[in-house]
Amino acid sequence: MKKTLIDKVNNENFAVLNSMDDWVRVVDSNAKTVFVNNSLDLARQKSESLRIYLDENIPLNLASENDSIRNTTVIEEKLINDRYYSIKASPIVIDGDYSGIVEVFRDITRETNMKIDLFDTNRNMLDDVRFVRKVQSSILPKNKVYGKLDLKAYYNPSSNVSGDMFDVIKLDDNKYAFYIADVMGHGVKASILTMFVKVSISSIFDKYPDYTPSQALLKLRSRFYDLDIDSSQYFTAWLGIFDLTNNTLCFSNAGHNCPPMIFKSDTKACEYLHASGRMISNIIEPDVYNEVTTELKEGDLILFFTDGVIEATNEDNKEFGLARLKEAFCQHRQIDKIYDEIEDFSRGEQKDDITLAMITYREK
Repeated sequence: MKKTLIDKVNNENFAVLNSMDDWVRVVDSNAKTVFVNNSLDLARQKSESLRIYLDENIPLNLASENDSIRNTTVIEEKLINDRYYSIKASPIVIDGDYSGIVEVFRDITRETNMKIDLFDTNRNMLDDVRFVRKVQSSILPKNKVYGKLDLKAYYNPSSNVSGDMFDVIKLDDNKYAFYIADVMGHGVKASILTMFVKVSISSIFDKYPDYTPSQALLKLRSRFYDLDIDSSQYFTAWLGIFDLTNNTLCFSNAGHNCPPMIFKSDTKACEYLHASGRMISNIIEPDVYNEVTTELKEGDLILFFTDGVIEATNEDNKEFGLARLKEAFCQHRQIDKIYDEIEDFSRGEQKDDITLAMITYREK
């Protein structure tokens, strides 16, 4: 007489299943449960709902009439008696004949609850980050005219928040300060430091409106040193003061490796606004920042940017570069077209914050 599946599973070859902590049951091709191991048997004796579940739920691959599905291992997760289980159902083939399914129930409640907690934490953190980004974006200067300075800018953080910051500060009716800063790193830590930069520079000029760019950067460095934070943290900044009466720009550079570019309307020449100076860091001694003054004329354009612009990469991992940016600036002299050229070039993943700002000087 041909043995049935129950005859085959009751032999000593299945004794090992009874030593498993996981629940195991074997269901024949007629959807009849023919074997449960000791762990599952004990559990169903204690739980009426588990007995009902086992009676009413057969493996998915067994329920299918498609042979390819019936002969495939199926894994699913289910909530049973307020606990999460990973259920793996594998076909049993004996002597070439499809005979049924063996199901293994593994309790994954702890892992699942950890995933849920992690998801909730990440969601809450993401909400916080989005809030910080909204605040950070809102405190940037608007695209408008400040005295004789016509400002337009693009701000595109690589993550939800940025380490870039720029601002226009009115010192009096005839003087405006403009700075651009780039904090090492990305994320919340960098964004908080940009808030420090903004608040500090604003308060420095509020208390010392006659400070030169060098004096302002030295005071900013002093306030940063007083924070006594991680010595590896640093930021760079370029700061200039526009004198609208004398039509001049006096500026200093604290390690900002992206010197602004100026397009002279009278000579049609593009130049860099270079000035020497060290980055602002606790491990680097303060510098006497070099100050440079240049004359401004009607229609002069100044392009400000951070290293995310020149380090933007294409699909071949080639950088946009300083030379390409200068060429785009001199050719287009419009921030929209410059930004579009950067966007068209950088098809790869954005690795750094991109900040681009242009000031058109208006004498009238």
